[in-house]
Amino acid sequence: MDKSVVWEGGYDTRSAFFRMSKGMNIPIHTHPKWVQVMVLEGTMEVETDEDGKVRIESGGCYFVEAGDTHMETAIEDSLLLVTQGEDRSEFLDDTDENAS
Repeated sequence: MDKSVVWEGGYDTRSAFFRMSKGMNIPIHTHPKWVQVMVLEGTMEVETDEDGKVRIESGGCYFVEAGDTHMETAIEDSLLLVTQGEDRSEFLDDTDENAS
């Protein structure tokens, strides 16, 4: 997964572009705070206990409440803008310069 950071630090918010290849899967996980994902290109599938599997196409957006268990899969090569109410150190290690 390629990442290009837009904003980190302060205000308890971070934002970054992520490029996910077709078939890439982010296993079941939760976040301690909210996450909003805008699908700029491609198609994503998000699976939650509450909503089941939902496909989000280019131009669509999904929101994950704090603590909601979910899994994400890129159905097509996808470019995402992820904004979240947290700084997660495991995502800060790799700061690719270009996500587009």
